Amino acid sequence: MLSTMPEPFQDTTQYRYQTRSRTRAQNEASTRKEPGGTAQKQPATKKKSPRPRKATHKKAPPKKAAPIPPVTSRAARKQANDAQLVLPQKSKPNAPPAPQGQPHPGRVHESSSESSSDQGSVAAEFGEDIYITDEHWVSALYNTLVEPCAVEKFLRKRTSGYRKPRGKGQWTQIPQDPSDRIELIPSVMSIISRIVDEFSHGSAGDDVTREVVCTDFSGGDPERTNPGICLCIRATGPSFEIPPTAPAGDSEHVGYTNAASIILVKPEAEIATESDYKQATALVSDLRQIFAQQPNRNFVRSLIVTEKSVRLAHYDRGGMYLTPFINFHDNPSILIHFVLGLTSRDEALLGLDAAIQWTIDPDTGRKVAGTLRAPNVRGEMVVYSLDVEKSPFVRPSIVGRGTTCWHATDPETGKGVVIKDTWRTTDRTPESEFLVDARGIPGVVQMISHQDDCASTAAFRPIDFKAGAGYQNRIKARVVLEECAEPIWNFTSRYQVISALRDAISAHRKLVERGIIHRDISTQNVLFGHPDAPEGLRGILIDFDMAMRAESGMSLDDIDPQTGTRTYQSISVLLADDPLNDPIPPHDYLDDLESFLYVLCHILLGFKRPGELVEPTPRLISVWDDPDASTAMTNKVVLMAEGYPVYKFPHIKEYWGNSCRKLLEGMRAHISNIVYQKSKVRAAEVSTDERFELWSAFVEKNLESSYDYIDALFRTALAEIASEDAKEAMQTHAESQTSTRADRKRQSEDGTQPTLPRKRTRRRA
Repeated sequence: MLSTMPEPFQDTTQYRYQTRSRTRAQNEASTRKEPGGTAQKQPATKKKSPRPRKATHKKAPPKKAAPIPPVTSRAARKQANDAQLVLPQKSKPNAPPAPQGQPHPGRVHESSSESSSDQGSVAAEFGEDIYITDEHWVSALYNTLVEPCAVEKFLRKRTSGYRKPRGKGQWTQIPQDPSDRIELIPSVMSIISRIVDEFSHGSAGDDVTREVVCTDFSGGDPERTNPGICLCIRATGPSFEIPPTAPAGDSEHVGYTNAASIILVKPEAEIATESDYKQATALVSDLRQIFAQQPNRNFVRSLIVTEKSVRLAHYDRGGMYLTPFINFHDNPSILIHFVLGLTSRDEALLGLDAAIQWTIDPDTGRKVAGTLRAPNVRGEMVVYSLDVEKSPFVRPSIVGRGTTCWHATDPETGKGVVIKDTWRTTDRTPESEFLVDARGIPGVVQMISHQDDCASTAAFRPIDFKAGAGYQNRIKARVVLEECAEPIWNFTSRYQVISALRDAISAHRKLVERGIIHRDISTQNVLFGHPDAPEGLRGILIDFDMAMRAESGMSLDDIDPQTGTRTYQSISVLLADDPLNDPIPPHDYLDDLESFLYVLCHILLGFKRPGELVEPTPRLISVWDDPDASTAMTNKVVLMAEGYPVYKFPHIKEYWGNSCRKLLEGMRAHISNIVYQKSKVRAAEVSTDERFELWSAFVEKNLESSYDYIDALFRTALAEIASEDAKEAMQTHAESQTSTRADRKRQSEDGTQPTLPRKRTRRRA
């Protein structure tokens, strides 16, 4: 037990599988529907490389700020902010909308827990540089799709539209000096259609088609990067279905679910005013939707076409690159190769994962069944049936982990499973390694099988690809997991959600004992166990993408401020970018316990009762999701110092009751003291090595006591909730019985009285 505990909570003292709670990060996620929807953005920051934890020599310590005091007054809070929490100020975005408790009924999107890659502006997601390949690689990209003699034969045809008068080639239909794209688009569309009609054939089947159409994905959204009208390759086949906004069977409709690629057409005069970067990012909003609405996408390629030249743009989980502009009048085969590559009937060549196959209803044009090829428990490749009634979870951005979770059925056991695809950087330990080590721990999702190298973004690039520091090769990994129940925000009772959190914390303790730190505790990473699950299995901890090896409860590397979900990051994690916070400490189990506190706060303060959110989202919680670390941290410091203003949360008393209030305050007080003790170590005037030793001693000393204390808080709360629920059930039963008797009596009094037989009097003889 920690030596110094704040005073007990006083009533007179004082916020993101959706919910989360529909806070800023989720609001800014790119979850736009089919054309006509609303684009959203995600905040992001630049990922900082971890640095060595310990210095090799002692040095004079930098001047440290005062520790965060365990205070309860607003004046003291201001002093704490002024002394310890001064970070570079940034412009503050608008307040987030009210939270939403249920996921979108269509494709399930989630706001990301990756701050640098998956969140933020286009520049933050893709970096600020663009890689341009060399022309030699371009000429070899798709040159095996068609024989050179077939290309020459086509170009000699009068119907091709290509002429070579006086030895100089020319696609004669294309205007030489178009006034705008509207004049240019029809001619480009005509030529591409001729190429598709001439060469797009094969053994894929009659249900596989590719057609060039003109479309506008803008949907009236002024914030989108889409420039407006463009060409699209409308596709039919195993991975394509008509959009959900179209009537069933309407194959003429085009949307993100049946777009194989997008072609941007602009005059040379317009292109000349744009940078390579602007050209590459012009279609990002629509490409995000293609990745989201076609969940088995590995990459997407598009074309940028002028009246003279063409270039290819490539997008995958590692970033993007461009080819140089190539004059397609002088080199017509390049245009033909590009078009054939982007209209191929080979879905793998289009950038789709061939391990996932769909069955399309010929009448409706929509997916009715699907399969996914993955390992079984023995490592043998088998075919899992996908549950098309359950939409896959899809992370909305392009660059980053690209997490996609498929609901499927094990072909051998018939049980439900979740198959999770992620793209990890080469320097990160595969999630499967942590799940192997976590086998048998109650409250931790159990892995059935794994496939650690399904694809690599390096395979989609030139061999000599040399991008800037922002590019990282990513490897696609797949794990098959036992299916769990719903996320905890879908709770139906106090006891259910509190017991789930208790079991998840217990599982976290066992993970630490096995040398694993989770580092991404959040509402979406704690699921309910199956109904009637015993103690230990009522809450399941999932998602080990960000996990790390640990010793004595501390990670082997420094805290990474870009790791985890912003809403639930600990104060130490938020301070990791503070220039005064040197050296950065390791991520420890106490940071994760602090994240559990914020999860508990989110549930208790953000929900009036099951399925009913507090609206608007309380500011105390909503600012936790702010992209500016100092802003996100401020209200957490307020919570630690003062608690929460009871008068602003009357539903705590009305629904959650005194048992949950005491649980929240007890855990808050405990974590508050931890934050204070850490701040003292951070501010100590000692050498780097000495500070690390102080930090290690504090973390190791409190390992057992912190878990014991928090577990006792949860057990006490659960016992009280069970007692309260039992009394309420008895009272409800008694009231119902009383009501039933009263109803019977009332019916008897109000009804017609029966005529009783009259007693006869015998006459005397």
